[in-house]
Amino acid sequence: MQSRREVQREQSRGSALRTIRNILLTILVLLLLGWSVYAVANQPRAAARRQTISLTEKYAHLHSPGHFYIYNRESTYYTVAGKNQDNQPILVIVPQHGGNIRVVKQRAGISEQQVRSMITATRHPATILKVAPGVFNNKVVWEVTYRNHKGSLCYDLINFKNGRYIQNINNL
Repeated sequence: MQSRREVQREQSRGSALRTIRNILLTILVLLLLGWSVYAVANQPRAAARRQTISLTEKYAHLHSPGHFYIYNRESTYYTVAGKNQDNQPILVIVPQHGGNIRVVKQRAGISEQQVRSMITATRHPATILKVAPGVFNNKVVWEVTYRNHKGSLCYDLINFKNGRYIQNINNL
């Protein structure tokens, strides 16, 4: 026969196990919910990336697709970095709503890293949020989005070929 204390110990042990189980189930449900929200939110970007890579492989003979960029200014452009048939690094710029696909050799202009260095040296941003190639006034450009030290949003457009500033929008 069990004493009253032993019965209480077993009940409290069972209660502690139920509490741990409930906490673990709650954490698991929250993780699954978070992953689901992320997957649904990222779905349009993933679909655009898949479709753009398919087009670039077919029409620009892109091999080894790498970084995927989205440029939004007057129009939306999707860009995929990769290599061509001759194993040279290229950028393939595809308009969102049809049009000509542009193939640009990366060595014909400044690189993303050079753009980042240039912005850091001249604008002294608190944080660079995005660097993406695109087309502005029929020229290939780098769009740089950053926050200045006041926390304001800023945009710079830099000519891909020569690295000159085309447009600057500050303190949004």
